[in-house]
Amino acid sequence: MLHVWLRAQHSPLAVWHEDAKQWQTVDGWQQLQAIYGSHKNNAHKTLCLYFPSSHLLQVDTEFTAAQLKQLGISGKQYLFEEMSLTPVEQLAIRQISHADRHQLYALSQNDIESWQQSTKLAGMTITALLPDFLLLPTPEEGAGQQVTLYQDTQTMLLRQSLRQGMAVSYLPLIFERFPHLSEVNVLLPIASFEDTSTLFNSNPLTDTFGDSIASHDIGLQKSSTPISSMPTDFMAQTLATITEHQLLLTTLTTTPKPIENPDRHALNFFIKSTDSQLSPYLRVAMMVALSALVLQMATDGVQWYQYNNAAIATKSEIAKQYQSWFADEPLSTRTKLQVQLQPKLRSDSQAPDSHMAALARISPLIKQSSLHAQALVMQPSSLSFTLIAPDRTSLDTFTSTLTAQGLSAKLAQVSGNEQGQFSGQITVSVIENNNTQANTAAS
Repeated sequence: MLHVWLRAQHSPLAVWHEDAKQWQTVDGWQQLQAIYGSHKNNAHKTLCLYFPSSHLLQVDTEFTAAQLKQLGISGKQYLFEEMSLTPVEQLAIRQISHADRHQLYALSQNDIESWQQSTKLAGMTITALLPDFLLLPTPEEGAGQQVTLYQDTQTMLLRQSLRQGMAVSYLPLIFERFPHLSEVNVLLPIASFEDTSTLFNSNPLTDTFGDSIASHDIGLQKSSTPISSMPTDFMAQTLATITEHQLLLTTLTTTPKPIENPDRHALNFFIKSTDSQLSPYLRVAMMVALSALVLQMATDGVQWYQYNNAAIATKSEIAKQYQSWFADEPLSTRTKLQVQLQPKLRSDSQAPDSHMAALARISPLIKQSSLHAQALVMQPSSLSFTLIAPDRTSLDTFTSTLTAQGLSAKLAQVSGNEQGQFSGQITVSVIENNNTQANTAAS
């Protein structure tokens, strides 16, 4: 795996050489492809990119782990709303927790996609994407008493602990943020020099750095970079700032180094391009649609179960009723019920002539009155009418009318309802009527 350091958005790339323990600068992605793209070793096809920490947003939150879990990704994104120029929905969030302290980091999805596209054009793929302050060694003393500072022509980085670091735009302001700061560890730029002793002897600024280096017994490697290409103005300003704040300056012999297992680091912002990233709104819509589909299927299943039970119960009741009507004839399951019942109903439904004659006499009387027929029950010896009348007197009058017509009528079961109407049952004896008609005919 290649370790590539992008110090600024359009700066030259720095590639780590493990054998020489130093960084080599290339002009850009095209030169990186020309040098490593045709290499047969697959390890040179994947890289860990250390992006500029200036693109990284940080929030120190007082929320507990349970509260952060309850917030979810969307809630954590809105914690960066006041400091992010990018819409918070387009932020990738990472969290580092230690004891009861929680730091949240955010990076724009557009930056991630842009760097992934650049590596693809170079014929390579990203497997880890980390902020470049992780390249700096961790200060030995905590509680903000010691920090590590790196500066070159492209960037200025500061690391205050194992889990915290930042890109520095104005160093005096950063020092004001650490009131307990007492020592600054300074890393020399990754550019090496052809003759370090010439550099330090020829520049008044490096006398101070040289004394510090001598006190730590530092040895520097030779370089192919000309001495004149090493700018010192920014180093002079940094030294003056450290001196002004009365801080102890310590020059470290080490150089920024890649971390081990970068793909497993908590601040790895790499997102696989094959992963489908759905917006929260689309995920909610899909969940609602899926829930509706499951609910509809469950409803259909319950209805089918109820209809099936109703059909079975209906068949059972029909069989019982059929057996009660026709005890000597079993119900056949192979023949339709209508086919078996139709001839029997047709023959049994033929009402006697006496009943039809009585109905012919009673029907006109009901139509002429203010009554309404509700039910008719035909029995072998009588006819029973259930009539609805506006008052009780109408029922008595209609009963008297039937009696006057020579019918044996009797009013019973009179009841009223909330609308003020009365319901009554009038029973007309058909046998007596037939006897009366027979006596009339004989005379």
